[in-house]
Amino acid sequence: MRHRGGSSSIGLSIGKLLFSELLNAKHKSRWRIGNNIDQCNLCGKCELICSTNAITVSRQNKTWTLNNMRCNQCLRCIMSCPVHCLTQVRL
Repeated sequence: MRHRGGSSSIGLSIGKLLFSELLNAKHKSRWRIGNNIDQCNLCGKCELICSTNAITVSRQNKTWTLNNMRCNQCLRCIMSCPVHCLTQVRL
């Protein structure tokens, strides 16, 4: 039976279960974040905005690296890039 103004407890329980499995699952995405390094100015904004610390930028070594096991594909790095050198690439 559905209560007024709410959702069923079964639907809520299933939703919580699916969400927790999604968070705890190993990264099995068919996508990854790609960087056109020739276009990248190594500003580090993507590294600062990454909540999982998956991106490392070194201006000194002129490198940009992504740890795919840490990346949760939130795409915040792509949206924050001022030169639009980051893209989502299909594996």
